[in-house]
Amino acid sequence: MIDQFIKQLGTGLEQAATTLGKLPAEEIQAQLQLVAKDTLTKMDLVTREEFEVQAAMLQKYREKLAQLEARLAELEQTEQK
Repeated sequence: MIDQFIKQLGTGLEQAATTLGKLPAEEIQAQLQLVAKDTLTKMDLVTREEFEVQAAMLQKYREKLAQLEARLAELEQTEQK
């Protein structure tokens, strides 16, 4: 994925370099940002916010699982008596 990103960014740089004299620096930067954004979109990455939401949900489920395991162990001990 990273190699693909670098390759496409390199292509964008080459295209920008051929028109460097014709475009202002702001336009070149905007074009490169579009190439980078397009490449990252194609990579199907998640945003930081989405990642953090999923991480929080996973932590919640881990805590719930630990509680359920403790309760099950408690019930098993009670049953053995």
